[in-house]
Formats: sequence, structure tokens, C-alpha cells
Amino acid sequence: MPWFGRPLHLWTLAALAILLSALGVGSWVLGAAPTTLLIVRHADRVGRDDALSPRGTIRAAALARALARANLTAIYHSDTRRARDTAAPLAALLGLTPNVRPARDTADLVREILAEHRGERMLVVGHSNTVPQIIRAAGGPDLPDLAEDAFEDLFVLTAYGRGRRATLVHLTY
Repeated sequence: MPWFGRPLHLWTLAALAILLSALGVGSWVLGAAPTTLLIVRHADRVGRDDALSPRGTIRAAALARALARANLTAIYHSDTRRARDTAAPLAALLGLTPNVRPARDTADLVREILAEHRGERMLVVGHSNTVPQIIRAAGGPDLPDLAEDAFEDLFVLTAYGRGRRATLVHLTY
């Protein structure tokens, strides 16, 4: 009878893994790698202009240097010129084609990222008001909108899956 103990236990675990996988939660529960979003606001601009300022162009290049070895698999940015121009140097450096999404659809953006890039690491370029929305939608804490003159923030959000709160690290670059 001792030979039933171990094989039955392994069989039960295998059946549970198959069941959870079929329900779409298996990889989260069984310890799949977390999804990491590196979230920034577009680089500096002057006033309400959609273009980057000279300082913003320098900051976009600094972002590319800072994240060159971050093992990113995707880049997302909003449909504004300033967000596109912030992501462009890094996209060119990594040979990635950025994914463009409407600035206001943050909940859909996060759902797409978590569904299509589970276990991966990507950059998301947003805006002073959408960066906190993206963080919240991905399971992070509630944050206020970024200050109008704050362009240096880099948030690293690690989403672990259903039922687990995401972790957030706030850096500057």
C-alpha cells in the first residue's frame, strides 16, 4: 500500500494543474513569472505643446540608455506625439515596434498587457493623469496625478496575478 501514497499525490497535483490551467488561472496560482510594467510619463514638453522640448529629447535618450538592458519584450505608448517621441529612442535601440493605444483607455490597456504579456517585462509611456490609472488598474496603489512639471518618474510595477497585490517601486531617471 505505500506505493499508492506518492503516485496518488503526484497524480492529484497534476490533475489540479490541468484543471487550473483550463480555468485560466493555473499559471498564476502555480507560480508563473510575474508581469513587470515599467511606467513613465512622456518626457518634458513646453506648456501644452504636444512635441518634446529639447530637454525632453535628452530625457528620452536617457530613458533608452537606462532601460537598454531591462530585457523588455514590448513597448506601449499613447497616441500622442510626445509619448511616441519618448518611446522612440528605446524602441529603435531594441528593434521593437511600439504598440499605440488611445491615452484614455487605461483599463483596456492593462487588461491587454496582462493577458498577452504574462510573465514578460515592458515599458508603458503615459501621461500625468494616466500613469496613476495604469498603476491602479494593474493592482498597484492609488496615487495622485503626477505634477505638471514632473517628467523624471519611473515606476516599476510587478503584477503577480489574481488575488495578489502588485508591488510598486518609484524611481527617477
